[in-house]
Amino acid sequence: MIADMDIVSEMRKSFNSAPRMVNHVKRLAEGHCLLGIIMLFLAATADYLSSRNNTIRLSGLEECCSFYFLLTGIIGLAGCTTSRRGLVAAFLLMCLHSIFIFVPGIIISSSFDIHFYQHECWGECDWHLLNIPNSSRCQILCGEGLSDNQKSQMTRLGTDMRVDAVMISLAILELLFSVLTVAVTARLMILSDSRLRDKVRSEMQPLNEVDREKMNDSRDSQ
Repeated sequence: MIADMDIVSEMRKSFNSAPRMVNHVKRLAEGHCLLGIIMLFLAATADYLSSRNNTIRLSGLEECCSFYFLLTGIIGLAGCTTSRRGLVAAFLLMCLHSIFIFVPGIIISSSFDIHFYQHECWGECDWHLLNIPNSSRCQILCGEGLSDNQKSQMTRLGTDMRVDAVMISLAILELLFSVLTVAVTARLMILSDSRLRDKVRSEMQPLNEVDREKMNDSRDSQ
C-alpha cells in the first residue's frame, strides 16, 4: 500500500516537473469549457427559434454535443489541478471523441439545417413515431413552387442559418482545440512517463549495487 502511494506521488511530481506544459493543457481545458458554454447557449437558442417558427430540426443533438465539450474541459481542469494521470488520460480520450464523433455531428446537423432553410424545404410523414406501418412514407419538397395547400399539410425544415453558421464556426474551432489538446496532452504524458522511469532507475541503481556486493561477498566466502 505504501509503495503504491509512493508511485502515485512520484507520478504527480513528474506532472508538476513540467509546469509550462501543464499550464498549456489547463488553458486548453478552459477553452473547451468556454466553447461548450457558448455552443450550449446557441443550440438552445436555435431550438427556441425553431419552436417559435414551427420548424423541425434535430433538437437536442447539438445540446448533447455542446455539453460533452463542456464536460471535456471540466475533466481537463480537474486533471491539471489534481495532477491525476487518469483524469488527464480521460481528457485526451474525450478530445478524440470530440474530433471523430461530436464535432462532425454538429457540422452535419447544422449543414442540413442551413440547406433546408435556404432552399425553403418542407416535409411530412404519414406515420407516427410509435406506430410505423409497413406502407409508410415521408417526403421532402423544396423550392418556391409549393402551393399554400401543400404547405398547410407539411412542416418547414431548418432554422435561421445565422445561428447554424456560428455553430459550425465554433465546432471547427473546437476541432482545432481538440487536435491541439491531444498533441500537447500526449506529449505531457510521454514526458512524465520518461521522467518517472528515470527516477525509478536512479533509485534502483544503489540497490542493484548493494545486491552485487552481497553476491560477490558470498562468492568470496565460498
